[in-house]
Amino acid sequence: MKSRKLIVPILIASSLTLAACGGAKDDKNSAETKTTVSISDGAKEMKQTITDLRDQLNANDAAKVKESGVKLEESWQKFEDDVKDKNADLYEKVETPLHTIEAGAKSDPLDAQTLNKSADELDSVLSDVEKIK
Repeated sequence: MKSRKLIVPILIASSLTLAACGGAKDDKNSAETKTTVSISDGAKEMKQTITDLRDQLNANDAAKVKESGVKLEESWQKFEDDVKDKNADLYEKVETPLHTIEAGAKSDPLDAQTLNKSADELDSVLSDVEKIK
């Protein structure tokens, strides 16, 4: 039971560690190429990707699920700083299921139950994120 409770924190720590390792080289270019979108538009884009992810999970298409996991993170990066500045609690609530989806999308075989649960959680949180002014 304890090991199940530790899975998400381990996945998050691993994701953050891997992200930090590759960030130095990209920082220079990301400032030039990073586009921003409104919080509402960004949340809507992510919700559409979640819908696509669910369809791909139902079709058991691991390659497309992996692409959707990457696309979710890319979409989030466009407006996550704005969310963090305006509502740090919601920011954290997005990060947890998002990192679970990212890690789960890369696993083989796919754990559809965990991915669907995280997708539902993320979709719910994004509904609240859309309302941020």
